[in-house]
Amino acid sequence: MIDFEWYRSFISIYKHRSVSAAAKARILTQPAMSQHLAALEAEVGEPLFIRATRKMIPTDKGKELYTTLVPLIEKLESTTLEIRHVASEPQTPIVRIGSPGEYFTKKALLSLKRVDSRLSIQFGVATKLLELLQGDEVDLIITTQKLQVPGIESVKIEEEQFVVTAPYDVDSTLTEIGEIESWLDEQRWLSYGLELPIVRRFWREHFGKRPPIQPYHIIPDLRVVLKAIEEGMGISVLPTYLIADSVEANKTKVLFPHLAVNNTIYMAYKNDVKDYPPIQQVRHLLSGDD
Repeated sequence: MIDFEWYRSFISIYKHRSVSAAAKARILTQPAMSQHLAALEAEVGEPLFIRATRKMIPTDKGKELYTTLVPLIEKLESTTLEIRHVASEPQTPIVRIGSPGEYFTKKALLSLKRVDSRLSIQFGVATKLLELLQGDEVDLIITTQKLQVPGIESVKIEEEQFVVTAPYDVDSTLTEIGEIESWLDEQRWLSYGLELPIVRRFWREHFGKRPPIQPYHIIPDLRVVLKAIEEGMGISVLPTYLIADSVEANKTKVLFPHLAVNNTIYMAYKNDVKDYPPIQQVRHLLSGDD
């Protein structure tokens, strides 16, 4: 009798064109993957791949089996997830989301106001959010890092734009890039972290080197960084969506807008939950597809 896991291993090898890469993706050993494939080929009665150097090339039979299996496996996994979630949660299903607090408050929450599921939210920085996802403490995370982790898929949500943000009474009419850099060197900087995450990218993109500055205050919440700027405590590089109301109220201002820097926002989730309908709806809402 054919084992369902043989099919899953076959599909993974087909997608990755490599037994070793497929094994990593499925978090199995390479011998186990090879055994699954050999057993399935024995049941089918003919080879499913041609073993080439460092590459698995599907045979015609392999292509035919893959085309037949994929929609059936995806439907079966989706159905199993629905049954599992319904059994464990008789009420409206919960989707657990990890996100930076400022992005969720100002952006994601607006996108999710029409969600049918209940939400459980945890805030944190990118490294912490990945730990939550890998530990199955959340179903989906919003992060500034595109994850290269086996079994986890990352999808771009949007590009956010960061600009130099200063107290409203600060004035600078400099236009020459060298003068701007020198002026910025002399300012009191506020940062999200000691490693100057977005400031470092800003400096490299526009000045071609690492920032020589030391953060004066380190505040791990961009909303609080903005408040500190409004109180005249320094300057920083902040996303435009976060500062819009503050700029309109003349509490802060954007300096050197031509020196903006973009940052990509991703959502990431494990492959084995992506077809669960509540997760699909959240994905669509966050990406603006729904």
